[in-house]
Amino acid sequence: MDHRFIDEHSVAERYLDQGLTPAQRAEFEAHLVDCQECTDRVLLAEMFHSRNGHKPFAETQPLRVRFVRLFTPWQLFLILAAAAMLLVLVTSGLLLWAGR
Repeated sequence: MDHRFIDEHSVAERYLDQGLTPAQRAEFEAHLVDCQECTDRVLLAEMFHSRNGHKPFAETQPLRVRFVRLFTPWQLFLILAAAAMLLVLVTSGLLLWAGR
């Protein structure tokens, strides 16, 4: 997917409106990985959409994606480490209690 096609067919706006076919969506998302210019276009289009009362794209994403975007990688690491420690403590407590 090239920039001329993206501009002529308003791909960034259609991406936000869920107006692309699954194949076009996959191709555009693959292009977004390496193209900061198009990522900026999507962010700009998202700002205009939210100002005009459109549902933000982030709300249409699965809850797990929205949750992960709330935190930095370091915060996610701490959350997962705390959950793992809690699991170990609960498991060891159950094993000790069962051994009585």
